[in-house]
Parts: sequence; C-alpha cells; structure tokens
Amino acid sequence: MKAVSLQKYPIHFYVPWHFRSVSQLWKLHAETEGYCHEFIAEWKRLNLDVMLCPALGPAFKIGFPGKYSGGTSYTILYNVLDFPAGVVPVTTVTEKDEEDLKTLRGHYNDLWDRTFIKAVEGAIGLPVAVQCVALPWQDELCLRFMKEVEKLSQEKQRYC
Repeated sequence: MKAVSLQKYPIHFYVPWHFRSVSQLWKLHAETEGYCHEFIAEWKRLNLDVMLCPALGPAFKIGFPGKYSGGTSYTILYNVLDFPAGVVPVTTVTEKDEEDLKTLRGHYNDLWDRTFIKAVEGAIGLPVAVQCVALPWQDELCLRFMKEVEKLSQEKQRYC
C-alpha cells in the first residue's frame, strides 16, 4: 500500500480549530474522502478481510502520552478513514523486555526514540497490544477478529 497521503500536511492542520474557513475544511474533507476510496480499493485489490497492526505499546508513565504523539501514527490512520478498529492485549512486558530496553537506541536514536524509551521504562507486567482493523461497516467482522486474536493469545499464554 502506498504511504499515508495525510502526511502532506502537518498534524496540527487536522485539528478543527486550525481552519480559517469553511471552504478549507470542506477541501480537506474531500481530500480525505478521496484517500479513503483509494485505500479501500487497494484493500479490496489485495483481497484482505481484516488487518493486524501494531498498537502504541505498553501503557506510558504519567505525563508521557502528550509528549509522544508520533506513537499514534499506527492508529490514527484508521480513525481518519473511519474504519472499525480495536486494540487487544496479547502479552505483557517482561523483565527481559525491560532489560532489552536498557540497550535500545531505536531506529534513529532521535528525540522520538529517546522519549519512547523514557515513557515505557518500568512497564513490567503492563499489557502489550495489537490493533485489529476491518473495512467500514464491517464492525462485527472486526469484533470477531479481535475475539480470535484474544483467544489465540490466551491459548499461547496457557502453554508458555
């Protein structure tokens, strides 16, 4: 699939109070609708029923959710497209994960990577989740997919 075309504007552009006129708002709405139709066409071309995606990660420490808006990039797309989506916990942060975090530098070792590391330090026992997504008007399918993911993760935990 092609990259998210919504990135052609800074994220603050989508905040409703940023618009200076009704025509600007309608223009963005039309662009978003066009992108949604392209996205659905590609989804159908690939013959997908549902999609399993990353979720943000374990719960952040107090004060960090507002500092790490970049982490929502995995989830915000489906909100903008108005696709049914839900998050399902599949495991928890382990002591090994916490130990690995001490040497993690991230992909770029930039501000986002460093902020993420600070936000999740000390998360042992907190849930780690995935996001389940379906096409518009397929809410029941999304819920069923979420139930299957939950069932599989519970079975895995029983045997580990």
